[in-house]
Amino acid sequence: MKIKKKQKYNIIIQARFNSTRFKGKILKKIKDHEILSIMIKRLSKFKKNLIINISEKNPEKIIKFCKKNKINFFIGSDKNVLKRYHDCATYYKSKIIIRIPSDCPLIDPKIVEKGLKIFFSGRYSYVSNLCPTTYMDGNDVEIFDLKTLKTLHKKAKTNFDKEHVTTYLRKNIKKFKYKKIQDNLDLSKVYRYTLDYKEDLQLIKKIIFKLGFFANYKRIYQYLKINKKISNLNKKYIGTMWYQKNL
Repeated sequence: MKIKKKQKYNIIIQARFNSTRFKGKILKKIKDHEILSIMIKRLSKFKKNLIINISEKNPEKIIKFCKKNKINFFIGSDKNVLKRYHDCATYYKSKIIIRIPSDCPLIDPKIVEKGLKIFFSGRYSYVSNLCPTTYMDGNDVEIFDLKTLKTLHKKAKTNFDKEHVTTYLRKNIKKFKYKKIQDNLDLSKVYRYTLDYKEDLQLIKKIIFKLGFFANYKRIYQYLKINKKISNLNKKYIGTMWYQKNL
């Protein structure tokens, strides 16, 4: 897939150390690699386009990680993540923003590529796999242009919308030119490998120790389908998706 140079895009990964559910989760290690490092490995094709968007609250350890791994970073508001995205995209002169949270360490780069292909095929203002969700939780991808981000920055008024960046957009989806990224099977409530809780980390460790760092979405699905003991590790959290409960 070729992208014109004038269509500058950045994958902006939001990251904070003081997660309310699992403090320091993105710097936990598996096989001597931090969770954030594993995510970057999987997105290595896009490394030149990556930016870590860091909360201003206790950012030191993530800054150290970024400098060590030569990853661009930006530091901004802890609570107003929308402003942090707006300021980050403005600073780096991003025309197209791909938003991925740092709690998706096993994100499949093919889903990102699929989203970009859709985005550039139809001049959309928003492309996402979050409304509706069909992918297993842990593959969140949202793509929007700078104009859309500026609109959200101006229109979003509630603390919730400012914290979760695109909820205003999804509550007003008909006002935007939107296209969904959809899988053939709806697995959104079958398995999860996002990282919010210690049980999620246990499951992600099992996946990596068995399949390595680069297993794709389908391979992970087959592994979890066959190994019920492992897929049940975080079963009680399946379906706890903030973007569905609050829209």
